[in-house]
Amino acid sequence: MLAKESFRAPSAHDTGVWAIALGAVTLEMALSARYGYHRDELYFLVAGQHPALGYVDQPALAPLVARASSVLFANSLTGLRVIPALLLGWQILVSSSLARMLGGEARARRVAALATALCGEYLATAHLLTTTVFDFAAWAGVLWAIAHLLDDGRRRWMVAAGIFAGVGLDAKWNIGFLLIALIVGFSLSPAARRLVANRSTWFALAIVAVLGWPDFAFQALHGWPNLSVFHSLQSAAGHNRAVYWPAQIVYTGVASTPLWIGGLRHLWKRDVPDRRWRALALTSVFVLVLQFVLGGKPYYSGGIFVLLFAAGAVGIEQRWLLRRARGATSFTPASMMVAIAISGIVTVPLALPILPARVLHTVALQKINYDLAETIAWPREVGQIAAVFRALPASQRQHCAVVTGNYGEAGALERYGGQFALPPGRVFSGANSFWMWGPPPRWITSIVAVNLDPVLLRRLFEHVRFSFQYRNGLGVANDEQGVVVMVASGLRMPWSRSWVRFRDYS
Repeated sequence: MLAKESFRAPSAHDTGVWAIALGAVTLEMALSARYGYHRDELYFLVAGQHPALGYVDQPALAPLVARASSVLFANSLTGLRVIPALLLGWQILVSSSLARMLGGEARARRVAALATALCGEYLATAHLLTTTVFDFAAWAGVLWAIAHLLDDGRRRWMVAAGIFAGVGLDAKWNIGFLLIALIVGFSLSPAARRLVANRSTWFALAIVAVLGWPDFAFQALHGWPNLSVFHSLQSAAGHNRAVYWPAQIVYTGVASTPLWIGGLRHLWKRDVPDRRWRALALTSVFVLVLQFVLGGKPYYSGGIFVLLFAAGAVGIEQRWLLRRARGATSFTPASMMVAIAISGIVTVPLALPILPARVLHTVALQKINYDLAETIAWPREVGQIAAVFRALPASQRQHCAVVTGNYGEAGALERYGGQFALPPGRVFSGANSFWMWGPPPRWITSIVAVNLDPVLLRRLFEHVRFSFQYRNGLGVANDEQGVVVMVASGLRMPWSRSWVRFRDYS
């Protein structure tokens, strides 16, 4: 027999949940311009100016949102990060809703909300406009709809799950792992399987296919370049496996780790006669184990925690209520919230740019959160590269472009180049989709080469000279620290033949 209480979002009376969500969004916006753009954001801003069905390394959603944000918010960094912050609020409300649907009262809903709000990987992801923030939000939506299906049995929720999954596929292929895990979880749970053995499931899959087809069409038309990107990422599989399980503790928080582990137990043992909730327990385990086996980055499975935090919070609340009724003591939901809040004192500076950027030189937080150091000093780098360009003789400048080794450098030059008198239309790169937006015009015979292989430059140009080695001025170790800038002139062969040698899909 299905539960009588339907699944609902937090009501207006759940002031604690709404306060937590509002606080998390406010924190994100307060720190939105603390450092600077991330390399992916700079890339997406340019990609959004080249509308396409997809791109070499991701579908079209993130670049389209970046483009829309730049128009709506006057190309401001804070404006670019409004939607990611709001999506964190969505995840918080979803986790609270899942706790309600699992039978949790106000205490459990607030524990779930706080654990989600202070989850390190959620905070860090919602600080940036990248594919991952949309991926996490889509996972939350799929889990929200599937849980509703288990709760009231209405098959329309399978269609809703298909819509969320399709939108997620427009952001990142990673949601495919959740869909595979759901198939496994429902297949192994007879009570849940009967809820999806109908035409609504096929309709939902059709929606996923329709919404996801643009990127697949792009990939097919361009020889599946994303496979090269996947192959490059797989080179780090061994390292990813070595750090995977410790990273789950660091990313979710020390205090929240027992919570989500308890959530797995609660989903498996929840006192429902037909045990249909075991489908989500199996799904969760499969997601976590699959990414470990495949050597995926530790955060690839992060979307599952909105569910596990909720289930764990309900488990704590129910045990506390049961023991209190018996006159026994127990760990309370309030104590859990205090523990999560204390853990957040450590988590928040790891996830967000709380500390001054210069501190990263001595407190290398970027070893845990790589993205922190990748958001600093872009204008400084662009200014120094533009100075090299301006210092060239006028006759050489007329036939010169800037070519970079990664898309972050190219994106930064596009974003800030005008401030340093760099002529428009002179920035190129062989990295990912930037390569498709090339090659330089035929009349370009010299380049300012940023972060390019000197051996390649000497093969393609008659003269190559060192210009300078970039330092960010903060002593912070990141991908740009120590980048070499050179000037190459005398192109030996036309760009139509040489451009392919700059291609780097990674």
